[in-house]
Amino acid sequence: MDRCSIIVHSVNGNSYIIATFLQELLVERGVDARLYRVEDADLHIWANKSDAANDFYEEIQALPVANESTLLKSGMVILGCPTTFGNVSAEMKAFMDSTYELAMNRSLEGRYFACFTSCDNSIAEGAFCIDSLVHYAQTMGLIHIPLGMHGNLARANQPVSGIVHLAGKDSTIRPSQELGDVLAAYVDTLASYVKTE
Repeated sequence: MDRCSIIVHSVNGNSYIIATFLQELLVERGVDARLYRVEDADLHIWANKSDAANDFYEEIQALPVANESTLLKSGMVILGCPTTFGNVSAEMKAFMDSTYELAMNRSLEGRYFACFTSCDNSIAEGAFCIDSLVHYAQTMGLIHIPLGMHGNLARANQPVSGIVHLAGKDSTIRPSQELGDVLAAYVDTLASYVKTE
């Protein structure tokens, strides 16, 4: 069975909640889905300033840190992070930059990719972040699996490229059941690409 590595940067817990739900859904469908985090040296500072950040601090810190080896062992990579000024978070960008050598030697070419983000209040802003993640995947030679269109989920107003969660001004709005339905539809598609034996 091909491994699916879900690599997350989460400050206020929303990206972590999405990542853990994706993992749960993928495992239910027989996928070897594993959860990792990117390095964030300032997370303890945010946890001391914000109840939302403190809610999942220990759980996030307990995750193994992703590295090049994590990617090389993966048949599918899912990246998720907060949106910052319409782009990926600085910590996710640092992780992406650290894998530049894999882009140069095309080590990940032909493997699968998906992505998600959590942002304050604009699907459009989140879609810009998703675009950055997809561009990274294309540079790495990964095959992006989009969310696509789902008629029964049209009211969820998601971009076709990935998942966007709207967390509100203080990032305190947690992912909803409606978002869970969208994630389940996405996972049905993603799981069909990961080979099982």
